[in-house]
Parts: sequence; structure tokens; C-alpha cells
Amino acid sequence: MTELKVVGKPLPRIEGPEKVTGQTVYAADMQLPGMLHAKVLRCPYPHALIKRIDTSKAKAYPGVVAVVTAEDLPPADRDPSVRPHAVLVEGEAIFEGQAVAAVAAETAYIAEEALDLIEVEYEELPAVLDPEEAIKPGSPFTRRPLEEIDLSEIEGHVTVDISAADDAEAHRRSPNISNRLHFVRGNVEKGFEEADIIVEGRFDSKMAHQAYLEPQACVAHYDATGKLTIWTPTQGQFHQRNDIARILGLPHEKINLVGTEVGGGFGAKVAPLIQPLTALLSMKSGRPVKLVLTRREDLMNSVPAPRGIVQAKIGATKDGRLTAFKGRVIFDSGAFPAGTPVGATMMMAACYKFDHLDVEGIEVLTNKCGAGAYRAPGMPEVTFAIEQLVDEVCRQGGFDPIELRKKNVCREGDLMPNGRPWPKIGLYECLEALEQSELWQTRHQAKNGGKPRGIGVAIGAWPGGMQPASAMVKMNENGTIKVVVGSNDISGVNTSFNMIAAEELGVPMHMVTTITADTDTAPYAGLAAGSKTLYSGGKAVQAAAQDARRQIIAIASRELDANPEDLVIEDGVVFVPGTDKSISFQRIAGLTMGFGSRYAPVVGRGGEVIRNQAPGTTAQAVEVEVDPETGNVTVTRVAAAQDVGKAINRLSIIGQLEGGVTQCLGMGLTEEMIFDERGRMRNPVFLDYRLLTALDVPRIEAIIVEVPSPEGPFGARIAGEPSIIAASAAIANALRDATGLRFYEAPMTPERVLRRLREAGKAVRQPVALGEAAL
Repeated sequence: MTELKVVGKPLPRIEGPEKVTGQTVYAADMQLPGMLHAKVLRCPYPHALIKRIDTSKAKAYPGVVAVVTAEDLPPADRDPSVRPHAVLVEGEAIFEGQAVAAVAAETAYIAEEALDLIEVEYEELPAVLDPEEAIKPGSPFTRRPLEEIDLSEIEGHVTVDISAADDAEAHRRSPNISNRLHFVRGNVEKGFEEADIIVEGRFDSKMAHQAYLEPQACVAHYDATGKLTIWTPTQGQFHQRNDIARILGLPHEKINLVGTEVGGGFGAKVAPLIQPLTALLSMKSGRPVKLVLTRREDLMNSVPAPRGIVQAKIGATKDGRLTAFKGRVIFDSGAFPAGTPVGATMMMAACYKFDHLDVEGIEVLTNKCGAGAYRAPGMPEVTFAIEQLVDEVCRQGGFDPIELRKKNVCREGDLMPNGRPWPKIGLYECLEALEQSELWQTRHQAKNGGKPRGIGVAIGAWPGGMQPASAMVKMNENGTIKVVVGSNDISGVNTSFNMIAAEELGVPMHMVTTITADTDTAPYAGLAAGSKTLYSGGKAVQAAAQDARRQIIAIASRELDANPEDLVIEDGVVFVPGTDKSISFQRIAGLTMGFGSRYAPVVGRGGEVIRNQAPGTTAQAVEVEVDPETGNVTVTRVAAAQDVGKAINRLSIIGQLEGGVTQCLGMGLTEEMIFDERGRMRNPVFLDYRLLTALDVPRIEAIIVEVPSPEGPFGARIAGEPSIIAASAAIANALRDATGLRFYEAPMTPERVLRRLREAGKAVRQPVALGEAAL
């Protein structure tokens, strides 16, 4: 195999200098001539009917240019059961903070003041907040059945047919259930009869936000020709353009979406949540409009990870063979279906070779903000359960936690719960790599004096997505190379595209530039989600670079009077080894783009439809220290091994591993969206929504495992999502190691840990009664 000169090296991200020097332009930084500023009036109740809206005073307020409610939405094929299509409340608000009306004004301050002038009469309805209660017969509906609402009687609103999406009879059979999956293999009861060890438990992982730095933001301009241009941070500009076209009833060719720099997405910037509303205000006013959410608005109105409640049981023999798994997960999807059970239910028992399994996933609607994708959606929640049960099997049977997993994990050809065989994966190799990590090799030092310490292990896998992608690679007039893609860079992937093109063309990195063009000019690309951007988009760039290389070689062979097979490219020069025959890329550019050129310009095109997934797998170990006086848990060391197929940019891969692990540490220790008994979020700011800081996260021993995928560029497979799956479960297992106690709720906050320690009599200080209060 030819030695790679660029691919596989640790290179800094090409956009890094602009970001760290504050020169990057985000959507919130944009200024257009005549631009208005928007603010949104939001429902203060988690569930309510809107009886009356009066916007007349707001419209008359000086500086206000446009005010919109649901009656201003143009006729279109909207589906109100889909979150982005619920642009403004049409009769019934189903979560706190749902948009009721919006104002565009000369300044943001004027728009804010005008919101106070909009009069809304609400009728508060019972809110459904507990997903387990929501599926019981007789539970209230999260949204009232169609026949119980006459929207035509509600002032200022129009009737929309939602019968297909809100089947009242179906809701009576299964109240508030929006999605259900069920996988069965073998005879699970027989599997438990074969078991010598049976462990079970109920586990609860709370709703968590993606906590990206840049809130949702958008600038929209509907010009005099009927062309709508939208500037916004997005994980899929073609996807959002198509969705906005349907929501607003516009032709695709009348919308140009320009993806701006993304200040963090992690799945939350896939769907167009505020873009249709911003566009509607521009259509109403005829001027550019900017809408930037506050942090409070973003935390209350985004698409966080759902709460996951898992009831599960595992059986094993005395020699460590896992025999059976039975599990049910209930996902609290909030007010809108999110599809989380589809991947997470199938993957809940997918890592192990269970001959007998019964796995069920239920998505439940409640009156909270609608959940969505958050990096391997649903996997941290289900992994928190199954990996604790596997750990308990190890403890009751006296098995080494890595050796038992190595004995039972799936490999190529083993079946997933859906009956499909695993393709080539590196889960076993990840366990081997973790076994050789510094953390694991020195694990016996964990309990030497001081506060209780423990180490926990957990594994996980994610199948990844598939979507078509295309790319162009063209030569500039000076012989440098430009790569043009339609995928949005959310993780430094354009740097990897540069590396792929440079490797294929035989040029140094500084000669290649990758740009993401807008939807009017870019070649099509799917979502920057599902960890597939490099897997599918990188393959398209590779194909386009190979096409450009063929054109370059063809020109050089004629100019040098040499066989194409004899030509070599290095550092932007084509030459015949052992001779003085050579021609530079700059010279080739001159022969293809000047007056009287002999050849057509070099434009390579690549399109890929990858039909097979390239799953990513991970094995992680976490060491914790527990303060028995306060319940505080400190993560002291982390080791994370992940199979990435081929690390195109090793520095980027390490960043992905560290970032995903850190996010899951937050899920395991501090991050939780807290709602009161009325369904109102109590911590919608980062002061109260506790994120880990640099002081909370230790050095992460990131271990790259490379088991090449058959189809990815240079063998690369998905990389972005697996790292977030296992750390929360590993923390729980480490706590079991340190304290002898099992923890069933995440995040494992000091309050929850101290309460558990006190229940077991292991806290340093027991509560002292002061009157009726116990401290």
C-alpha cells in the first residue's frame, strides 16, 4: 500500500485562526441595509387554548413594521405534528414557550416593548408531564383530540386539518404514544431459565440540552422579486431549504439558504426551528429580518435529548455467557415526536450476543418542549441501564469487566436485534485497546488511601447514517485547488476534505481550499448529522479529486509525450520519474483557462450513494473519587477507545473523542432540564443549568482504533457520535466500585449521591433534624 503523505496526520483546523481571533462572522453578527430585529411572544403555560389575540396596539407602536400570528401563515402543506411546521400556535399551545406571535421592528428594544402590547387570552388546560403516567388509560391528552376543538371559533386563527397526524381513536387505545418499536429473538423466558445470575433494575436519565455556544439565529430577506434568502447556522442547508419551502408554500428555486458558521449543533440545528418565522416576518415587512434567541429562549425552545426511563433485566451463566435480555425504554419526547426510539431501541441490546431478547421502545408525548437529536440520540440513556446491568453481572459472578465483555460482544456477522448482521466493526478491538490503556493498567492504585475511588467500564456502538453526497474539485487559475461542497462544517470536516483532496491530487495542504457553497450553487449534500459527513461527503470529495487527477494526468501526458501510467504527481508537479520531463499545476492551469486554451478547465465531479453503514464503536473507563461528606463526585481519569476506521485527521478525531466524552460526563454528573409540577422549566439559564467546566474534566486518554470500513474514504467510518454513549454508565459503574452502591438516576448530582449514601448509612454525616426540616 502506498504511504499516505497527508491523510492520517494531526493537522489543525483551517478555520481555527479566524475563530480564536474573533474574526469569524456568525449569523448574529450580520448586518443588512434596512434590517429589522425580531422578538417572539411565547405562551407562559405548558398547555393552553388561545381564546383571543389582539395585536392592534403592537402594530401601532412607533418603530414596529410587522406583527404576525398564525393567521398570517400562507396556505401550505404543513403537518402540525412536526415541530418545524408548528411555526406559531394555531389554537392550542402544547408547551411552555411555544411561539404565539412575533414582532419585527427597527430595533430589538422596540420589538421587545411591542410584545407587551399584544393581548392574549388563554384558557389553561391540564398538562401531561410524566411519561409513565401519560401512557396509562385515562391520562389527559397532550393535545386535545380534533373533535374537541373548533379552531374556527378562536379569534385570529385558521383551521388546519390535523386528522392524519392526530388520530383520536389511536390515542384512546394508547394515550400519548407517538412511536413504538418491538424486537424479539428466541425465547427470552427460556434464556432466563438457562441463567445462573439474573440482574434487573429501573434506570432514569433526565432530559438534557445540547448546550452549544451559539443560540439559534437567523437572518431572512424576501426581496421584491419573490426570492427568499436565508442566512443561518444549520446542519443541513438543503434539508432546511426543502422544509421551509413546504412550510411557507414556496417553490424550492425561490429559496436560497446560506449556511453560516455553526457555533455548535450536536443535532439541534438540523430542523428549521426559527427560520420559517423569521422568513414570514420578512415576507410580511418586505425587509431583511434578524432573529436571535436569548439563552433562556434557546434552552426552553430547542430540541434537547429526551428523558429515558429503562426497565431491564439480564441473565448470565456462571461461566460468564450472557443468555437473555429483556428491556423497555420510555422516551419522553415532549410535545412532538422525535423518532428517538428507532435507533436507540434497536441498539439497546445490539452490542452483545444475546440468543434470547425482547426489546421494546416507546416514544411518549408530554407538554414539554419537543425533544430531538442529540449526538447518538437515545444511546446515553439506554447505555446507562444496560451497562450497569452487565457490570452487576460481573460483580455477582466475579468476572473481570473487560474480559466478560470481550467474551460476549458482537463481531462481524453477529445479528443485531432487527435481525440484520453487523458489518465489520471494531468493538472487540476497542476493548483490547482499553485493556492496554494507562488507566486500566494502573487501576489497582485507585483505592490507595484518601476518599473512596472506583473505576467503571462501559461500551457502546452507533450505526451511523447514510445519505447521498456530491462534490466538485476544480483547478484555479494559479494551479491551486478548490473543493466545493454542500455539506455544512460543524466539526472541522472541511479540513479533512482538504486532506483527502490533497492526498489524491499529490499536492500540499496549502494548495487546497474547501468551501461550502449555498443551496443555489453547491452540489447536493445530505445532513451534517448521523456522523456521516466525512463518511459519505468525504467519499464524494475523494471521487471528485480522482476525476480531477485523471484530467490533469491526461493533459500532462500529452504535453510531456508520456504514457499516463508513467506519470507521478508530487507537490503540484507532474513528472516522469528518472527524466527531466515535468509540468506544474500552474502551467496546466494556464493551458486550460487562457485565450486559445488547448484543453478544457479541470473540474472533477464526484457523487456517492453509500448503501452500507459503517458503525462506530467505543469502550471507555472512568475513575471517580467520591466525597462521602457532600456527595460530590470528581472524575479523576478517563480512557476512551474508539474505532474510527481510518483517522483522516488524527487531531480532529481526538477532539471528537474528548468532546463526546465530556458531554456524556455532563449528562452523568450535572446536566438536567428541571421542570416544576406545572410543567415550567426552572433552570433555563447556564447559571442554573450546570455545565461542566475545564476544572471538572480531567485529561482524557483518547485511544484511536482503526478497523477500516470497506466503503469509507481511505477506510474511514463514522466518528462523531460513539464517544458520547458510554461515560455516564461508566461513572455509575465507578460509583458502584467506590461505594458498593448502585445509582439508578442520571445525572448523579451531589444531592442524589449523598441521599443514596445516607440511605445506605455510608455518608460521613447523617442529617440532623431541626424542627420539621432535615438538613
